[in-house]
Amino acid sequence: MRAGARRALAVTILLGSFAASPRPAPAAPPVTKPGATKPGATKPGASKPGASKPGASKPSLDAPAKRVAPLVPLATLPSVARVKVTSHGKAISIVEEVNLPRGDWKGEALRFHVAFGAPGPRAIDAQLVGVGDGELEPDDDDAGEVLTIERVPRRPLDAHPLLGRETMAGIVVNVPADALTTAFARGNMASLRIRSLVDATEPDTSGATSVVVRLGASRGTPLTLGRIVATAAPPSSPLARVEAKLCGPDADPHPLAVGMIPRPPQVERPSAIAPVLAVRRATDDLCVRMWHAQPKAP
Repeated sequence: MRAGARRALAVTILLGSFAASPRPAPAAPPVTKPGATKPGATKPGASKPGASKPGASKPSLDAPAKRVAPLVPLATLPSVARVKVTSHGKAISIVEEVNLPRGDWKGEALRFHVAFGAPGPRAIDAQLVGVGDGELEPDDDDAGEVLTIERVPRRPLDAHPLLGRETMAGIVVNVPADALTTAFARGNMASLRIRSLVDATEPDTSGATSVVVRLGASRGTPLTLGRIVATAAPPSSPLARVEAKLCGPDADPHPLAVGMIPRPPQVERPSAIAPVLAVRRATDDLCVRMWHAQPKAP
């Protein structure tokens, strides 16, 4: 057989083998049940992933911040009726009684900013106590209504300034309208009682421990300071001497009278004046120094 004939025969056999091989059957289309959604399809009315629902608004980075309603001027002129400082040895408790006359109060709730003193408090709370007719301050034993407080880094725009500077960290005291109504029913005056507990400072070279009590201003007027009381409670030894004065820029340097409980038999009394007579400025604080009696040798 010639070479050309052999090549033609090989091609014919190769083509015959392809024709004899079975072809694969075409794949059957997927069966979809009535009402079902095909794979990869989206149900009618459904949103595609990442798509916003009709009517939904995306958050805007340019949305204006929530506005705070302008603060209505305070309808009453507060005053600090009494500051009581009690030494407990390693700790000192401070009670400020801030009187709130009814004035032109119209039945609204009030919020007050109270700045922390120095040292900062371990604990702090607030109560509202009614003051009877003819009384200047509530008694220590008068139970008050506990008020809610919140810690803040500075005075919020919706809180009235009361004690300390507006830029100081402190608390906001929330005074509900019904609590004020109850307190005013006793004698048209309520007292905001601020109680705090602070760590006692290390005695200075003279042996005195000290504390700074925040005063303040309202409607641009410094709050009048009524009186100052100091005492000691176990395990602290009794107080032997107490000094108080206003401190701050341009503060009146005169020493202030302090009522000590119990009164020591012999007390050095410099030319102290009643706190109510001192010239007050809005930037004043009250600085108190205390010396404890030394235990007698056996």
